Amino acid sequence: MNRLRITGWAWTIGLLVAGSTAAAVSIYVPPEELNARAPLVVEARVADTRSGLDPDTGALNTYITLQVDYVHRGPSDLSEVVVREPGGRWGDLVHQLDAVPIYHPGERVYVYLEPATDGALRTVGMFFGKFRLEEARTRGPLIATRDLEGQGTILGRPGRRESLTRNDLVALTAGVPYRTTRHLSPRRKTVGRSTVEPRTWTVRPPEWERLEWDDGTLGPAIASDPRIRESSGGGVVQFRPSDSVTPQFVVFSPTNPARWNESDSGTPVVVHVEPAGNPLADDHAAVDEIARALAAWTDVPQSRLHLTLGDTNYNYTGRYASPASNYSGVNIVLFDDPYDDISDPIGCGGVLAIGGYWRSSSNGPPINNVSFHPALQLYVILNNNFGCFLGDADNLAEVVTHEIGHGIGFGHSSVPDAIMRSGAYGNRGPRLGNDDIDGAHCHYPHTLKLLAPNGGEVWITADTETITWSVTSEAGDDPGTVDLEYSTDGGSSWLPIVTGTANDGSHAWRVPNAQGNDVRLRVIRHALGTLAPPYPVSSCSNDMSDDSLTIATPPPVAGSLGAGTTLEKLAGGSIRVRWSASCSGEADDYAIYEGSLAALRAAVWDHAPVRCNVGGDLVEEFVPAGGTSYYLVSARAGEAEGSLGADSEGRERPAAAAACAVRETPSCFF
Repeated sequence: MNRLRITGWAWTIGLLVAGSTAAAVSIYVPPEELNARAPLVVEARVADTRSGLDPDTGALNTYITLQVDYVHRGPSDLSEVVVREPGGRWGDLVHQLDAVPIYHPGERVYVYLEPATDGALRTVGMFFGKFRLEEARTRGPLIATRDLEGQGTILGRPGRRESLTRNDLVALTAGVPYRTTRHLSPRRKTVGRSTVEPRTWTVRPPEWERLEWDDGTLGPAIASDPRIRESSGGGVVQFRPSDSVTPQFVVFSPTNPARWNESDSGTPVVVHVEPAGNPLADDHAAVDEIARALAAWTDVPQSRLHLTLGDTNYNYTGRYASPASNYSGVNIVLFDDPYDDISDPIGCGGVLAIGGYWRSSSNGPPINNVSFHPALQLYVILNNNFGCFLGDADNLAEVVTHEIGHGIGFGHSSVPDAIMRSGAYGNRGPRLGNDDIDGAHCHYPHTLKLLAPNGGEVWITADTETITWSVTSEAGDDPGTVDLEYSTDGGSSWLPIVTGTANDGSHAWRVPNAQGNDVRLRVIRHALGTLAPPYPVSSCSNDMSDDSLTIATPPPVAGSLGAGTTLEKLAGGSIRVRWSASCSGEADDYAIYEGSLAALRAAVWDHAPVRCNVGGDLVEEFVPAGGTSYYLVSARAGEAEGSLGADSEGRERPAAAAACAVRETPSCFF
């Protein structure tokens, strides 16, 4: 589980495999393609990053102010630009999205920029279009690095950190001409979308002057922010922290996970679909693939998450602005990138889709040692002109399953078989891998409750006892399985009772020869992979007995005597009683009882102990009480007494009212 990252993400397909869906597993975008796509290329220093809310449209974005040092393509007199990227925070509302570039105040960058539909600048290729400039360890040109760490499995890339010299980037920019992508087929018109082509860009987004900032201020950020100061060397801007204002760029953070708390009560998370523009050119078929994607997550038996289809012809674009910038509270799947949120593909390469969620900044109750923020809205936006890959039904279901995974709180996995890895497989469909299942299990676990034993019981070796447990109801059809385990050291280590038993709430267990008084039992659903802190070591749903129980050996069997008991009168009024040994080899003592024949003839058993411990030599001498009496002998073993035998009619004689010991239940009765 340490491989799971909690955020919203984009899923992309490699620019190196144009036209080949079979090999479409790479998301790598080379610098040459960035140069071909960018009308503006600058070298700059990050002066400020803030979350801003447009009061007119309700759009929430992050705004990055760049102080331009060099213009490598574009107007030579450019001194400052503001870049707009999705994501941000406003009061209690947080929009989490990844695949956007992360800008840090004070860093020096080499960036490729393009206009959005309204002319606001954004980074070409999302996180691929931003390089960080750093001093070389030895004298020489600056090193340009784009850190691909955390972007999952990216086949075809040079490594997690891709570095080249600033001079190499400058040469590429000079040698690769800009080419517009406006030859792509036109998309449908939607709310807030301009149809003017070709696009032009503006130094600041058109909403700049009316923005309201998350720190409570009004109006644009000032480039001469007093928190910014020049460093002593290298001309690099450094950032001085402030106690009152923190730069906001809400992207993936392991300290701020989100989940849908509705799952804890079994409430479904309803997802609507606007099928217009789908790559299958068949609304019903496209909706069917969305349903398969939702079912893939719902049907995880270890998870209580329930995703369900809502309106399958929802007019989202006619009612709301883009979910990538505006919170509506409506969970939605959109096709054909209707708001121009995603960079256009080149051939059969580029960003396939983006997915994310809006969440509250408040904390919910901890789940498996993790405190989650409540998720409020999820969305999936699929790119336009990607019929080469998304035109296949299985591929569409695969991509939507992946993006829904972002919407329910998961980021990219480094496990090759995970649906949540960053690279598309192709021809996979909506199949989850073990790592995906563990993620759903740990974030949306069922509540297992061990009912019996729950502590204080004494169970006997070789007896059959019933273990019972309860579990919250499944959202899907598969109840799944559980494991049952026991511990003889109070829960420090565990041994299996049964693995993969049906989750039906009951299991018969033959108690093992494991005597002790610190025995615990538990019902558990183990992870399919390896978990790491803060998650529990091996499982995200289990329950242990509240207190210890005892497993004891069976008590020794006293048994009963066979035929052959005799009585002999001795001189002086004594009598000698002899008897045969017990049928049980575990009897180590015997007791003698005396009763009145007169009472017996009246059908009353009145026998009482003469001696409770006469040893094991099968003979005893004593002076009888007065009157006519009868005598009975019983075997003793430990704290138990065996049977006194049967009467003339074959009925077992009752125990004495004041017996020497408690009569055992099992007995080898003659």
